[in-house]
Formats: sequence, structure tokens, C-alpha cells
Amino acid sequence: MSSSDLVKMRTRGILSFLTAHPTYQLSSREWLVFLTVAMDEGLTTPELVEQLQMPQQTLSRKIRSLGQTVDASGEFQGYNLIRIVPKGKAHSIYLTDEGRALWQDFSEMHDKVDQVIIDQFRGEKVFN
Repeated sequence: MSSSDLVKMRTRGILSFLTAHPTYQLSSREWLVFLTVAMDEGLTTPELVEQLQMPQQTLSRKIRSLGQTVDASGEFQGYNLIRIVPKGKAHSIYLTDEGRALWQDFSEMHDKVDQVIIDQFRGEKVFN
């Protein structure tokens, strides 16, 4: 099995998790923002704009969707996965408890995929 095959196997596991998660049906850009924040909590919005090469306006919409706001009718909107903490002129972004739970689920999925790969290729030469 080639390294390319291993990457494909791992990617399929990740995509399956991302597209089939029962609670969070996030867009690809929302997942990108969420995972970036989860890996490096405390990033400011300008740092995220630079790191993700995403327009500020697009990032703001994704942050609003991943957070939780109250609409004009008083209803909660958003996933409540991240929280925004003012930091000078910028805002730092952190995971909420719900965000930490989703990050934990994502991490456990990675562990399971890795274990399947290890079990499948134990004792074999993996890379061609």
C-alpha cells in the first residue's frame, strides 16, 4: 500500500465524519474555521483572515454561524461552538463547551481511523 492510499483512507474517514455528523451540518468553510480555532485557540480575527486567506466579511459570517447570536425575534441562531472574547481592537476566538465536545469527537474519529490503518497493515511494509 502506498502513502497515497493511506492518505485517501484517512481522508475518507475525515470526510465521512464531517458530512455525516448528526448534530452539526457545517459548510466546508465553517469546518475550516472551526478546526483552525480548535487547533489554535485564542487566534484573533485578523490572524484567522491571514491564516485562512479568507475575506474578512466571509470570516465574520462563518464566525457568527459558529457562535451564537440572538435574532430580531429573540431566537438563538448559530451552533454555539465558539465564543468571541474582545481583545483590544480585535477579538480572540475560543471553543465553547459544545465546541470542545465536537473537537473531542473529531479527535476520537482520528484515533479510530489510525487504529484501522495500523490493524490493517500491522507487519506489512506500508510505503512503496
